[in-house]
Amino acid sequence: MSKIHWTEEMICFLKERFPDESNASIAESLGICRRCVAVKARELGLEKNTLQNRSDAVRIIIENYEEKSYPELACLANVSKRTVQRIVAELGLERNREDASRLISRRRTELIQRERRRIRFGLPPISNMKVVSNVHRINLKHRLKKAGYTVVQGSNVVFYTAELKRSPVRESNGIRLGLDFRPYIETEPEFITHVI
Repeated sequence: MSKIHWTEEMICFLKERFPDESNASIAESLGICRRCVAVKARELGLEKNTLQNRSDAVRIIIENYEEKSYPELACLANVSKRTVQRIVAELGLERNREDASRLISRRRTELIQRERRRIRFGLPPISNMKVVSNVHRINLKHRLKKAGYTVVQGSNVVFYTAELKRSPVRESNGIRLGLDFRPYIETEPEFITHVI
């Protein structure tokens, strides 16, 4: 592990932000780890505005407890997830099974959507969650759409117009992957509403 060389600018930034911001957000802004922020703050004798911070955090947690997950509450209140857990335990807040299930379902849906976007843009996945059945087909559909083809959402149908410069290689790869290429005809209303 390399030693952090604190510049005057970094120290000024730390002194200005430390009382009111979380160590995680300061560390992210400075490009260092949270532990380095905590050690340097202790060295400099800096302290958090705990009373104001804590009362604000408690208020934010109470107001948003029903709709937000612990990580979301931590982000809103500018505290750690562990602090949110402590405040929830102190206040005796509880979620019923339906609310907990709804929150988990919403977070899972958001994660799946994020992972699908990453795959669509050719980025590596962040989690180990399997979110698409055929990554190659998804990537090819995205490239075809960028090339001017009309891709139908939730279907393997891809339309092309007479003016489009078609790509025989991509089309043959698409046919191999189960895509159906059709000329664009205005009289196919069931597909028109689902075009992406």
